Amino acid sequence: MGRLSFALGAALLPVVGSSMLATLCPRPLEAQRAPRRVELTIAATTDVHGRLRAWDYYAGAPDPTHSLAAAATIVDSARKANPDGVVLVEGGDILQGNPLLYVAARVRPTPVHPVIAAMNVMRYDAAVLGNHEFNYGVPLLQKAIGQAGFPFVAANVLDAKGNPWVAPMTMVVRRGVRVAIIGGTTPGSMVWDRENLKAAGLTVTDIVPAVRARVQEARRRQADVVVVLLHSGLDGAASYDTVSTGLPSENVAGRVPREIDGIDVVVYGHSHRELVDSTINGALLMQPRNWAGSVALGTLVLEKRGRNFTVVARKGASVRVAGHKEHPDVLAAMRGTHEATVAWVNEPVGRTTTAWRADSARVVDMPITDLVNEVMRRNTGADLSATAAFTLDAGLDTGAITQAELSRLYPYDNTLRAVRISGAQLKAFLEHSARYYRTVGADGRAERGVVDNTVPGYNFDVVSGADYTIDLRQPIGQRITKLTYRGREVQPADSFTMAVNNYRQGGGGGFSMLQGAPVVFDKDLDIRQLIIDEVRKVGTLDPAQYATRNWRIEPAAAVGQAYGEMTRGRSAEANGRAPAPATSAESPNRTAGASGAAARPGQRTVRVIAMSDFHAALRPRRPAGSSRPRWDAQPPSRRRAIR
Repeated sequence: MGRLSFALGAALLPVVGSSMLATLCPRPLEAQRAPRRVELTIAATTDVHGRLRAWDYYAGAPDPTHSLAAAATIVDSARKANPDGVVLVEGGDILQGNPLLYVAARVRPTPVHPVIAAMNVMRYDAAVLGNHEFNYGVPLLQKAIGQAGFPFVAANVLDAKGNPWVAPMTMVVRRGVRVAIIGGTTPGSMVWDRENLKAAGLTVTDIVPAVRARVQEARRRQADVVVVLLHSGLDGAASYDTVSTGLPSENVAGRVPREIDGIDVVVYGHSHRELVDSTINGALLMQPRNWAGSVALGTLVLEKRGRNFTVVARKGASVRVAGHKEHPDVLAAMRGTHEATVAWVNEPVGRTTTAWRADSARVVDMPITDLVNEVMRRNTGADLSATAAFTLDAGLDTGAITQAELSRLYPYDNTLRAVRISGAQLKAFLEHSARYYRTVGADGRAERGVVDNTVPGYNFDVVSGADYTIDLRQPIGQRITKLTYRGREVQPADSFTMAVNNYRQGGGGGFSMLQGAPVVFDKDLDIRQLIIDEVRKVGTLDPAQYATRNWRIEPAAAVGQAYGEMTRGRSAEANGRAPAPATSAESPNRTAGASGAAARPGQRTVRVIAMSDFHAALRPRRPAGSSRPRWDAQPPSRRRAIR
């Protein structure tokens, strides 16, 4: 399960008499094999989602801010600076997330998955299973696991017999220090990929007790350092209803070190919010930037005390990939899939004489959202259809419509389903969706902004087929002030069929009112592919064939206010994360005891930003003779891997 390498220095000692040995070796032999003070580096990436190289497949342009190949250069530099002292881990969500991974899974599979090929080149020590690893089905994941030169770890993923499905933990040795790496992943997969997990007989249980048992085991096995590798948010409410599902919490990365002693480092992913150099109960917490935007570097200083090492100091840092050269071996490992993806996304599938935009699709009923809803509704024959405007950067320019544009419009690999719901469930669905907005005054304004950034934009669904009004002047739960179907007011006992994606049908996003609703359509059809097929069939898209103005927000002043806030937040959303509010519970550099509470009316929130001990370092440190900052100045290094 683990990998161990051993120092062989003792075997090189000359054969001498016992008295001479005592003279030459006044300290025990074990103390001479390893230095009394050792420094280790825990290097981490997370939520790469297919950003293997600096290329945006949607825009068809370079993206130097996201690249695993550039991260590889940073890791090589860290290894050069600390030979045999670096542990490299990944926080999950590596097999789904952009057109390259769709091509690898569905269009042009390769003997070795391109993500695994790249990570093998980088010589990862471990990766935790992310929830998106299950999106393309467990068989694809199993194949990827079998191709990896490193273990996938997850202590809380169990097979049908209740046994760990992958290794709960692994052990590596660096500079004589035994490092245990323990994995845990969010139970939310039991909602989001319920059918895929059920088909494979897998269950995802509570992270905390599963990790606690393995931390205790690691300490019994004389681990000097315990690293917990989680795919789980720091804290906060789950995106699913834990009461109706009976599932444990989604976001426990903060709870784990608080409730479990004996942890030195927690590396986590999932929430797409960077965290650097924070501690809880003596454990260093780090979440790198998503989409291979940075490499987190945790430095541990250890001292030999008796037979074991003890961590005496810890510090976190982050190095962004922008400005770093891409590692040629990583580029080579995925070149074939990259070229196939570029060809696939540039393939024209139809035309339009009208530009379609999604920039205001969460405040105004837009044809581009109606296109998706109508494709879903017509394919299922349902009365209604619900979808989200997943990204406000989506759009179809006049002229040729490419696979890239349609992939941006519908970026997730969801399948189409339809459920039967009551009028009461329909209203509850719309009320839950309207939580995306805060309550406003008569002037259409809210003290902290109209848009509640704690609710992801992909959880604001709009429904086609019914007419309704969202009045933001009303309290949450009472905002749907008009709801009609074919001119008749919807009654609680009315019955409808509604097309949704598999994520929403399972209650994903907290839409628990859909759980248990009878499924009336499920043919395992990919929604993105259905949209592509529709464009191919009609040849030239005409908005009039799809658009129906059936919903609106009141008061009108709130629409403009919300649109302005969304425009300011689009940069964050385009980088794969929700714009964080000023009082986010995952604010960078949060330490134990820091308050994540929002300011009350009449109060102001102040964020304090501090620097210390920069010793006149006004420019990046550069090694002699080098034109590059220190983390890019070192050439790649090689190390032995002994199984």
